[in-house]
This record gives sequence, C-alpha cells and structure tokens, in this order.
Amino acid sequence: MAKLLTAILKTRHDAAMVIEDLIQAGVKKGELSVVSKTEEALGIISRDAGLSKPERGDGNHALFHPLIEIAAILEEQPANVAAVGPAAKSLAGAEIGMGSDDFIVGLIGAGIPEKDARLIEESLLAEKFVVFVECEDDQVQALANIISARE
Repeated sequence: MAKLLTAILKTRHDAAMVIEDLIQAGVKKGELSVVSKTEEALGIISRDAGLSKPERGDGNHALFHPLIEIAAILEEQPANVAAVGPAAKSLAGAEIGMGSDDFIVGLIGAGIPEKDARLIEESLLAEKFVVFVECEDDQVQALANIISARE
C-alpha cells in the first residue's frame, strides 16, 4: 500500500538537498511533488533537480504572475501556491492564507489529516517548501530517515 511522506523545509537549498537525497535513494522523480508559495524559487528547485516546471493552475498566470503575487501581498489577499509533480494536478493554484480553505481542502482530499494540512499551509505562508514523496511500506523508514536528516 502506498504511503505519503511529507517534508517541510526552511530553505530552497534544503528542499533541493532532500530531493537529491531521495532520488539517490531510488525514489523516481514522478513520485516526488514540491509545493511553494513562490513560483520563482520552485522553478529553481525544479530546474536543478530535473523536475517538471512549476504549475499555478490558471494558464493565464504565466505572463502576469509576478504582478499577481505583489498585488496579493499588498492587498492582503490569499496567495496561490505553485506545485511540481503529481500533486500539481490537485494543488497548483490553490489559495492559501486570508481565511481561504482551498489548499487545506485539497490536502484533506488526498488523505492528509486537517491538523497536518493546516500546519503545511502555515509553513507555506512562512515561505517554507513542502516535499511530498509517495512510497511503499517497506521504504517508509529509510526515506523518513533521509527527510528527518534535512528538516
């Protein structure tokens, strides 16, 4: 049965190192997802790790995204997360902050308990990075050790 491990990392460098460690341990790139509040930092991680480009959900965000991010900060509006990997299909473009439960509902739908989903959202609002890795039961302990060594 597949398990989902989550790593919350303080810096872009930490996220990149966890991804590299997981890949070296045999995790396939298609089993990794990364979520961030900022598309720019996630794009650097994606490029360096050889992952797909970040997604935001709305196709029209590409051209105007920097302006949308600045406006959200200045107007105290919810931000839209960027995502890479399998999680991008359900989480890219989800709103975080300002009372929106868009992102939390997406995580709960993926089987993450509400308490953990709220912690993940708070981490993204604090400019941290979240790495999800799907693995089998026999991989959980080894991969959890890799993650905890970098958190």
